[in-house]
Amino acid sequence: MDLNGQPVPLDFAGIPDIDGSLRSSAVGDGRVEVAVVEHLRVHVPAAARSAWLEAEQGSWEPWLNQQPGFLGRELQWDGAREEGQLLIHWASREQWLAIPCQELEAVQACFEQLAHAALVRLGAAAPLAEPSGLGANPFPLVYEGELLPHQFTGGLTESLSGLEPAEPPPIEVAAAEPAASEV
Repeated sequence: MDLNGQPVPLDFAGIPDIDGSLRSSAVGDGRVEVAVVEHLRVHVPAAARSAWLEAEQGSWEPWLNQQPGFLGRELQWDGAREEGQLLIHWASREQWLAIPCQELEAVQACFEQLAHAALVRLGAAAPLAEPSGLGANPFPLVYEGELLPHQFTGGLTESLSGLEPAEPPPIEVAAAEPAASEV
């Protein structure tokens, strides 16, 4: 994560090949603002990783670069799960969600066409392709979500001041009663 120009590492446990970052900045009134991040995971077998990247670069990448509010994206691959992870940074949730579904469907169709062509050219089998080899998304969506910023309303000290633990009550120790056999 980048906080006012200073890199702060993020930890995505269990996902190799990740060098994730989020854009954020501290504003004058003590709030921390982070752009909304669209979070997607797709099934990408190891043998098809190059085809997935090629299709992403030929379809989603140029289209996203033209979208208002698009700040950047990260493509990462988890070899253990055979999943691609996409973190897509937006200036606001409203700009991201304002994109018409028809546009998304058109770009997805282009992505799938490029993915199938790359899989054939690279000799990798499409994971979920129909018998004709076309028609199914070769890299199906596994997870779709978003990462929203946490807004502090005051300075960090003010925000955490109410979270300090109260003084624990004193522990009273009673004298032990003598055992029946001792009496």
